[in-house]
Amino acid sequence: DVEQFTPSVAKNASTAAEGLCTYVRAMKYYHEASKIVKPKLEALAVAEGQMEAANKALAAAEGRLAACNEKLADLQRLFDEQMGKKRSIEEGAMALQKKMNQASALINGLAGERARWTEDAANFSDQKKRLVGDCAIGCAFMSYCGPFNQQFRNYMINEKFTADCEARKVPVTRN
Repeated sequence: DVEQFTPSVAKNASTAAEGLCTYVRAMKYYHEASKIVKPKLEALAVAEGQMEAANKALAAAEGRLAACNEKLADLQRLFDEQMGKKRSIEEGAMALQKKMNQASALINGLAGERARWTEDAANFSDQKKRLVGDCAIGCAFMSYCGPFNQQFRNYMINEKFTADCEARKVPVTRN
């Protein structure tokens, strides 16, 4: 930092002194700059090393992330398939429930008819037992009662034909 140590002053002494002065001053500035730059270069090298390690860790993390995303996509696809099956089963169950409700309503509606059907079945059974006798009376009526009046016809049916069937133990409808 000597003010008089400049190349122009050293030139007065000699040209070699001027070159030497220029060299020494350049070395001095280089040394001062290197004291500032060298720690920064060392910090840069450390930071680059850390960045390289961080980039490796990032690449590994991105690889794990890609694997996780692939697994997530597979699970999402499987979930969507299962939800579709669930939806299909629920729709089937709802349709079956609707059919069951309709069947229950039909059965409940027909429950009142049960007593009438039971009575009708008993009546049909009785009518079936009397069918032979009723047919015999009908045939006799058609064969023998055609030319007679209503009063004589009633007499023949009620007093003769029906009585004859009952005497022979053939079930017959009365009146």
